[in-house]
Amino acid sequence: MSGKKTLVKSASRVLDIIEYIVNSAKPQTFKGIQEALDIPKSSLSYLLQDLLTRDYIHCDSDTKVYYPGLKLIQVGAACINNTDITREISLVTKQLSDDLGETTHAGILEGRFVVYIAKCHGEKELSAVRTIGFKIPAHATGVGKVLLAALPEQEVKNRLAGVELERYTENTIVTEAVLLSELKKVAAQGYAIDDQEIIPGGICVAAPIRDKDHKTIAALSITIPVFRVTSEILDKVIAKVQAAAATASGRLGRI
Repeated sequence: MSGKKTLVKSASRVLDIIEYIVNSAKPQTFKGIQEALDIPKSSLSYLLQDLLTRDYIHCDSDTKVYYPGLKLIQVGAACINNTDITREISLVTKQLSDDLGETTHAGILEGRFVVYIAKCHGEKELSAVRTIGFKIPAHATGVGKVLLAALPEQEVKNRLAGVELERYTENTIVTEAVLLSELKKVAAQGYAIDDQEIIPGGICVAAPIRDKDHKTIAALSITIPVFRVTSEILDKVIAKVQAAAATASGRLGRI
């Protein structure tokens, strides 16, 4: 019986370690992980080594920090790709990219971050998203602003409590008051625009994807080089993104 308890405790600690490394805004040191999770140093060393051996995490030999490994990313991507909801969203993401020839994304909200569950390359690659499962702070992206705008204001404040909003470009919103005002605008108009807030030279338009209960569960976006954008083109893109998001919502309503 005591052996079983030990195994269960070890499994729980492994999951705690993985979740902490994945959800951390920056790579963590051994000391940071140990202090955050209160795992004895000897036990943590053993568990980290096992995860390293199996490639679920990786450790930078120079900086001694830990971050998700290839195996963990592969498992996460497989889980994403093997759900009906994600398949439907991915299909619409590709259709929108094929229609306009630009890079498209879809993402969900995790805490204060967007986790990207679909991506389709356009004629010109213009994206801060490296791979499926990649996380970006929600305040800096069109997808993120759509997802945050669907939450009650107090919930947004709770998720941002004690956080210094990251700046990526001179256009990034980095104050809570400005962000909350922007989110009200996004909720009222039904779409968000990221005007070079995450990458210079890229304008992103995003719209909500809703389930059968009309709850926003994801967001769809397209990124366009700023030099291509005119007021007429922007209006066309907004309409296309909203229509594609509505199509995805309709398909999810049948699942």
